[in-house]
Amino acid sequence: MTLVCLVSQSAAILIAAINARHSHASLGARYLLANMGDLRPQTELVEFTLQQSAAEIAAAIVARRPRIFGIGVYIWNAKHVTELLSLLRRQLSDTTVVIGGPEVTGPMPDSNVAILGEGDLAFAELCRNLLAGNEPPPVLRPPPPDLAALQLPYGEYTDADLAHRLLYVESSRGCAMRCDYCVSANDTAVRFFPLPALFAAFNRLLARGARQFKFCDRSFNLNIPHAVAILTFFLERLPAYPGIFLHLEMFPDRFPDPLREVLAHFPPRSLQLEIGLQSFNPQVLATICRPQDLDRAADNFRFLRHHTHAFLHADLIAGLPGETPESFAAGFDQLCTLHPHEIQLGILKKLPGAPIARHDDAYEMRYNSTPPYDVQSARDWPADHLVRTARMAHWWDAIVSSNRFLAAAPLIWQGTPSIFAAFLTFSDWLGARFPREHGVPLVALVEATFEYLTIRQGIALDIAAEALIRGYRHTGARDIPPALAPHLPQALPPPTHGLPKSLRRQFLRWTWEEANPTL
Repeated sequence: MTLVCLVSQSAAILIAAINARHSHASLGARYLLANMGDLRPQTELVEFTLQQSAAEIAAAIVARRPRIFGIGVYIWNAKHVTELLSLLRRQLSDTTVVIGGPEVTGPMPDSNVAILGEGDLAFAELCRNLLAGNEPPPVLRPPPPDLAALQLPYGEYTDADLAHRLLYVESSRGCAMRCDYCVSANDTAVRFFPLPALFAAFNRLLARGARQFKFCDRSFNLNIPHAVAILTFFLERLPAYPGIFLHLEMFPDRFPDPLREVLAHFPPRSLQLEIGLQSFNPQVLATICRPQDLDRAADNFRFLRHHTHAFLHADLIAGLPGETPESFAAGFDQLCTLHPHEIQLGILKKLPGAPIARHDDAYEMRYNSTPPYDVQSARDWPADHLVRTARMAHWWDAIVSSNRFLAAAPLIWQGTPSIFAAFLTFSDWLGARFPREHGVPLVALVEATFEYLTIRQGIALDIAAEALIRGYRHTGARDIPPALAPHLPQALPPPTHGLPKSLRRQFLRWTWEEANPTL
């Protein structure tokens, strides 16, 4: 689906975004649009998704025949953009193509100008020079803009965006951590947007119907007074605007009492905290320049799990320099004891410009040379085990993090000393059963899990079937998987009604825990 903001079919300047899916709205493209100044009437924004072919996207752009074309390049769309620019160069030879975004470290084939760094103001200035007939250099390196000088982009979200798409916002830029695997390691400082302007913009969004706010801040709880002020702003508005939901990324070991206090006041279904632990191996954390108090982080998790209603998403990264399969498995199992609602098992990526490259020789790191640049082997982590770990990451997401097997998933590792080892074995078995990981119907996954639990794990037929049907019906399914039918009681749990399209995983977990309190 193509989304067009502004109606002109012949704008001189065209800003495009290729998003991972329709529910994502590009914040970066809207910053460019909001800061075009006097060129705003000549500028149009169009958005596409990865589900559209490069040829389809090219046709929509060629039809507009812009003089200047700007596009952001990200890890998820880099291949698409490369193909797109090749098509555009053949069909729009007079158009100046401008690229920017975190994947851009220099010129790309078929581009004219590359903006390295934040282009909020630099793109508009470049366009003025181009329209005046001035020849720009092939690479621009603008300094980071004064955030107080930027026009905030939130007025560029349409009513349809607010009603149907994920709303990205930010209160700061930069990260205080200097983790080698992240391009934010190159940031010189964390900069904060002035709160009065931010609160005025948030008030307007709330009045227009916005309820879900995903903050892009890398370090939301770095500045505690700043964080508490924002949280208090939304907490005070919850009575007037029920349904507010905030998604925030926070450091795991920085939850002092003022932050804990305000988080504890948020009601159920209003908060998600994304907390990146990445590793429980102190030596690995030191190697990648990520100082972290693991004991304090564990204490914070316990507080958040028992004394707040926040949905807790935790991250671990497999394949970090010096990490072994054994140390990672131990860290994964340790994280499971803290009971986050969701664990994302990521595979290390060598992002362009990230300092992780400095470990290549010492740790014999080998990466995929094209996006997503994932690690293929390392001195301490054999290639075949990384393949197994990546497969486990997929099936963990499909079965555990999806919240579609809430009663059955614990049976996979029941009675075993290691959740990681048990699930790795299960994912190996699933890999043989489903050589193509994607597109497996839920009913097929349920029946495969039933076979594994009963034949490989020795779980009683009726116990496995009942656990699986509870999760299956909780997803809203009305049918009964044939393999389960002979082993089920006559009275079955009713299917869940009213599942939302957004926050679906969270809703499944919230409603399950409300009906089955365990903590």
